[in-house]
Amino acid sequence: MLHSPQRLPLLINIGFMAARASTESHLENKFPFTVKDNNSLSDDLWDSVRASLIDLADMDYQSGFYPPASPLLSELGLLEEYWKLRHYLDLEIPDYPWC
Repeated sequence: MLHSPQRLPLLINIGFMAARASTESHLENKFPFTVKDNNSLSDDLWDSVRASLIDLADMDYQSGFYPPASPLLSELGLLEEYWKLRHYLDLEIPDYPWC
């Protein structure tokens, strides 16, 4: 079955946000500073990546698309999380593991 036309823009956005979150995490570790409310920019970015990954998994589930490979998700270390989400959707479990 064909995938959704919104899949590629969402995948590119996930890649962009994950790269930025990774860079922010690295900078925060290298140059620690006090953050108000104990909430860092990288945490917010990783939360956005997770939310978009949930959207991607749900979009693929709804269209019945099972990608044979995903180099971008694999390179970012998100492929395993993607397949966990798909597994939850396939089993129709209402709660995601980290929502």
